[in-house]
Amino acid sequence: MSQVLDRSQTQKSQQMMRLLVFSIAGYRLGLPLDSILRVVNLPEELTFNSSETLELLPLGEYTITVLNLRSRLSVTQGQSQPVKARSQEEFLVVIKIGTELYAIRVDLPPDLIEIDPAAIRQLPAPYRQGHPLSIASHVVVLPQGKATLAIFLLEMKRVLMLFECPLA
Repeated sequence: MSQVLDRSQTQKSQQMMRLLVFSIAGYRLGLPLDSILRVVNLPEELTFNSSETLELLPLGEYTITVLNLRSRLSVTQGQSQPVKARSQEEFLVVIKIGTELYAIRVDLPPDLIEIDPAAIRQLPAPYRQGHPLSIASHVVVLPQGKATLAIFLLEMKRVLMLFECPLA
């Protein structure tokens, strides 16, 4: 009997997708966990340059391109917070695309969630063209009490095009 229960739990966990979910300018964004190298605290040398959209961070033998999506996304949320009012607890989500390392500045510690891939929906056309959320390709809408939580799944190819970064 316990073997049947274990097998069904294993099949269910294999079907679930793991996402790293983070917040930028009031939006909840996500990336598949398998595309993430690591999450690190924002280095002190970047805490003062938060208005820059593209930054370089030397890290050991690597140089990482740091992408700051906050200014692009805060336009639609009506947030123009001064740098001092922002959280001191910022993080970098480090991603490897081809041979290049990129990091995305995020406002709070990211969360790891599991979702059913059937819950992923393509983002409507108006959002995919000309909207600040055009950097996302899909959305996951999760029930949260009486409300819902929307998580926009970033498409890194679109994010890099926004910053005019060559694809590695």
